[in-house]
Amino acid sequence: MYGGPALRQSGRVLLRIPTPRGPLPSWLREAVLTSAGGWCTYCGSMGVRAEVVDHVVPLEQGGANDISNLVPACRSCNASKRDRTPEQWRKSLERRHYGPPRRWDEPPYPDILDYTDAGLTNLIREAQSEVLAAAIPYQERAAAKMKAHVRRLEANLRHLTPSQREEVLGSLRALIDQYAS
Repeated sequence: MYGGPALRQSGRVLLRIPTPRGPLPSWLREAVLTSAGGWCTYCGSMGVRAEVVDHVVPLEQGGANDISNLVPACRSCNASKRDRTPEQWRKSLERRHYGPPRRWDEPPYPDILDYTDAGLTNLIREAQSEVLAAAIPYQERAAAKMKAHVRRLEANLRHLTPSQREEVLGSLRALIDQYAS
């Protein structure tokens, strides 16, 4: 499936610029879904666990599959939000309900959700910090695996000709430069 930024004029999509949507690594998906206690960032899940990973800034609007852009969501909120930012989504909810959405007044849904722009920003910021914290053990394991790969690469580099070695090292430098910033 492809999504990506779109060339727009007067709110109309003229051209979609395709960008490949690769699957998220399983460790990243697990880290996102287990953060925030496994509940939806947007609604608290109303008794249903978060089942999908939502892009805060949608891929179609230039968002990325980056850990800082992912939060857990229930299927209902994710389907309702679609390819909109949280602020755009909130405005669509206001238009649909002819005013700000009502908060829940009775238990078990405490008055914790604030559907203002600032409230949504705070909910997302909290969820993102929990996602980053949940990802640390996975990242440490990934770093250990990468170190093992580097040791094997080092052993293999010894058996290459000098020109082959320079070609491999040049490719590695380019890759490192890409992620250094």
